Amino acid sequence: MINSPYRFAILLVAVALVVPDVAAAQEPLKVDIETPKGWRTETLKLPTGFARDMKLTGFEEVRFAPGMFRPDAEDFFTYCFVFCLPDQTPPDQKTLTVELLKYYRGLAVAVTRNSGVEIKPESFTLKITPVKDSKTRSRAVMTWVEPFATQKPQTLNLEIELVLDRSIKGCLLKIAVSPQPHDAELWKQMRSMLKAAKVTVSDKS
Repeated sequence: MINSPYRFAILLVAVALVVPDVAAAQEPLKVDIETPKGWRTETLKLPTGFARDMKLTGFEEVRFAPGMFRPDAEDFFTYCFVFCLPDQTPPDQKTLTVELLKYYRGLAVAVTRNSGVEIKPESFTLKITPVKDSKTRSRAVMTWVEPFATQKPQTLNLEIELVLDRSIKGCLLKIAVSPQPHDAELWKQMRSMLKAAKVTVSDKS
């Protein structure tokens, strides 16, 4: 009796494989994202337990669409997240490609490790293309094996925005993900969520 969708994706890979990695270490920083009803939330430390070789450090704030783990849902594998990267130089396109591939390859391997499903993470691809007339936005296409529900090849569309943030002496990477085409209605909701997403720094004194 493991359903509900997949016990929230096996508790999001057993909370990214290591409980201390959940971003408690990142108080007093927080990324505020307006969360629609039915969307699930998660906060993870970077690098995560499933991708420890990532060079990006900080934390990740995630919002999962209601149908994230249901293959029959229109919003299957649709979610958005923000990488909060304090005290770091913004990654260039090459670095971001490498880092995101580490993230998704590690995630797929971790989820399928005990499933009997054999995947080849080295076959995953990610191509990032800058948006014309924008210095901060890009789009990407990733091919991989969706590990949670289908264990089948999947193509994901990504929208990426890099935002400099003086309050953390670093930057935010705002990323929306879905297999749906960019003109699908659900992208409007994610764009709105990410546009308003911002860092807050609490005063603990």
